Amino acid sequence: MKIDQNQAIREDWDEVKSWNYKLLHLDPKMSVVYAELKGDHGLVHTNELERVYYIIEGQGEFTFNNEKILVETGSVVTIPPKTEYNYKPITETLKVVMFMDLWDN
Repeated sequence: MKIDQNQAIREDWDEVKSWNYKLLHLDPKMSVVYAELKGDHGLVHTNELERVYYIIEGQGEFTFNNEKILVETGSVVTIPPKTEYNYKPITETLKVVMFMDLWDN
């Protein structure tokens, strides 16, 4: 299955631009999200599934479980289920791809 960018759902807030590619044919239903951050993402939490981030470009900081993790281009970060977290760029822009449970926006 192919999903083009014009089929993704665009959602932007503050200094975050994102595209949600819904993978409705998978079980469990999932989303692949591409995001560009120029500022703080804002506090979010995982549900039953782990989230996986691949850093495409830039440097950033993830905060969860009272720990700060520095990331850079090529890094992978996993966020455990039922975890509250936040992330932000350290460089001007942080570009990420996230694999997550269905983001039903």
